Amino acid sequence: MFDGPEESVTQLVELLQSSRPRDRWKAADKLGRRGRGSDEVVAALLLCAQDEDDDVRCSAARALGHAGTDRCAPELVRLLGDDDGGVRWGAAEGLGNLGASASCGLVQLREALDDIEEDVRGASAQTLGKLVRLVAVPANDLVAPLIRSLSDRAWSVRRSAVEALGRCGAAASSGSSEIQQLAESDPHPRVRQAAEVSLRLILGPAQA
Repeated sequence: MFDGPEESVTQLVELLQSSRPRDRWKAADKLGRRGRGSDEVVAALLLCAQDEDDDVRCSAARALGHAGTDRCAPELVRLLGDDDGGVRWGAAEGLGNLGASASCGLVQLREALDDIEEDVRGASAQTLGKLVRLVAVPANDLVAPLIRSLSDRAWSVRRSAVEALGRCGAAASSGSSEIQQLAESDPHPRVRQAAEVSLRLILGPAQA
């Protein structure tokens, strides 16, 4: 059903009601890739965010980050508490793409830094960093939990956390020693590189 010419928005919205979960999550994904959607698109995606299928909820959450509006933020925050790890990841990522309105989920995003799934932890750290960059949340509120995430067992989470701290700027100076340690000795090169960049952002080029 997805192998022919590109579907119209109307067709994709109709496919969100297909009896086949694969059709529903693929349609949600395609709608998300098209960017901001109409009220009809947003309403249909919000309905899919309550779908019984995990993959559909995940796809809808991610799509809402691109196609949705500020009114979608509470639903994405709700999905941060979903039973399925993939859905929680989709919600964290969706909030990161939604914009400043995602700040309503600050408490839940901080809690998600301790999620059992590393993808959720990493996406939450990324989203918190984006919110700091947008000046939507106070950097001081995030420094302590992000510093704790620097010792995460997953390198991707450590990288996301150190990048988020870099976006906190001088407010994250209390974590400079931990970040310096990552820059010098983390086993993964992408973490070391991210730590070096963050140190320059936090301390300034002359001191990093």
